[in-house]
Amino acid sequence: MNERAQSLIKAARGEGVFKSSEFTLYHTWIDGQPITFCGNMWRDPIQRAHRNGTFYEQEELSLLAQLVPPGATIVDIGANIGNHSLYFAKVMKAARVIPFEPNPLAYEVLLAHMAVNGLGQVVDLRHIGLGLSDKEAVGFGMEERHRNLGAASMVEGGGNIDVIRADAALDGIVPDFIKLDVEGMEMQVLRGLGEIPSRDKPLMYIEVDNANADAFEEWRDAQGYVSIHRINRYRSSVYHIAAHMTRAHGYSAKLETLMSERENA
Repeated sequence: MNERAQSLIKAARGEGVFKSSEFTLYHTWIDGQPITFCGNMWRDPIQRAHRNGTFYEQEELSLLAQLVPPGATIVDIGANIGNHSLYFAKVMKAARVIPFEPNPLAYEVLLAHMAVNGLGQVVDLRHIGLGLSDKEAVGFGMEERHRNLGAASMVEGGGNIDVIRADAALDGIVPDFIKLDVEGMEMQVLRGLGEIPSRDKPLMYIEVDNANADAFEEWRDAQGYVSIHRINRYRSSVYHIAAHMTRAHGYSAKLETLMSERENA
């Protein structure tokens, strides 16, 4: 991690001063909360939403906010520039948010978001710069993208990014909710969660590439999970809200009520 990223972490934790001429700040209020967005890439779709004063995927986030109560421990795998982590911490009032993001171009913006919004005591930044998989490994790199950072995939070789298993990184932590968006590596990351899903039974929000649909169904069934809601935002993938079968009925009933309210609004 470079010196600039380290200084942003210190600023987020209240141990330093946020100094940068590289970010444009956009101040707004969302759901009664003051939000400051940081932008440094004009053509990135997430930052475009921020310039307009809203979160990216606001509709999906609003739905999740109705399912995950305040005070939750939330894991954000593939946190990108911090859009979801910021929402989880500020709007959903999570007690703890644990983001994972290996792409330096993305996590510098994420760290800026945490610094200017004063979230260093809520958002656990220890794993920034690390990737997740089903084994420990070194030497991963990132696809180079300068328009849509969220679409950058992690690739083996040609870099200096370390990857670890999620169950090792989250040892001793009981997550209430896990969001997972890792551009095609979802099966490796899900396997790296080990026994966390079946043991702790967190609600999960997972982007699954179409090529991984069958493998995901096998994993989901083996872990005792069911998909209670699907979102077809993109042609190449499907977002699943998945719950453990012992908790699925309650979540499904709440979802049905929420969707009915939206249709009648």
